[in-house]
Amino acid sequence: MFERTDVLIDIFFNDLPMEKRVEAVAALGYKAIETWQGGTAAVVKKIGAACDGAGVRFVSVVLNFATDMAVAPVKNGNLKAFADRIDQYSDYALAAGCRSGIITTGNLVPGQSLEEHRKNLVECLRHVGPLAAKKGFALNVEPLNTVVDHKGYYLDCRQTALEIIDEVNLPNVKMLYDIYHMQIMHGNQLAFILPNLGAIGHFHTAGVPGRHELFSGETDYPFVLGKIVEAGYKGFFGLEYMPLLESSESLRKTKELLK
Repeated sequence: MFERTDVLIDIFFNDLPMEKRVEAVAALGYKAIETWQGGTAAVVKKIGAACDGAGVRFVSVVLNFATDMAVAPVKNGNLKAFADRIDQYSDYALAAGCRSGIITTGNLVPGQSLEEHRKNLVECLRHVGPLAAKKGFALNVEPLNTVVDHKGYYLDCRQTALEIIDEVNLPNVKMLYDIYHMQIMHGNQLAFILPNLGAIGHFHTAGVPGRHELFSGETDYPFVLGKIVEAGYKGFFGLEYMPLLESSESLRKTKELLK
């Protein structure tokens, strides 16, 4: 399992510039990273160069944030702005050697029905999916929890996310399944994940409650991730937790946990 783990460098080694964080992660034996920093070409380029130098795979970037309503794909009239964003940020990522990115849906829009939110999201994904596919770029749409971290977010249900992915029906548009968020919203993880593994392009992980180390919460991560790997998953599990321990110690302990 450890070989399929990547580190979200934005929340570790915060005293270092982003490219040096890649080196610090590599020194601990990790072979892949991802970042929230999808929107600044110069930063993404430095991260990509650091990955090349350290022999680390650049797995994913964030293409839009949940609160960035100017490009939110659920909002009426946002198709062009959303498409332009995905086109630009995916170009930044590809130039740095990264071939996938995360899409958030945006928050609920006052005055819009839930049907409009869903229709807009499907339309936007159907529009950008083929454009990204021509570049060899994958898109992962993320449901988030609305109980603790993202009140007001539109897509907080994994079943709805699955239905949307099925409706869009494009091979490069899948779900980012964040085990932390979905433990808060639903629980009963493997009963959903295993039969729907083909619709999931990437995983995120964190302990529940608190969003801290994987060994500090109620989820038996070695068991859960082990079952996912046994079922044939070949992608990555992103470490997107807020460490309580010093970064090196936290990542070392996590590495041991997932061996």
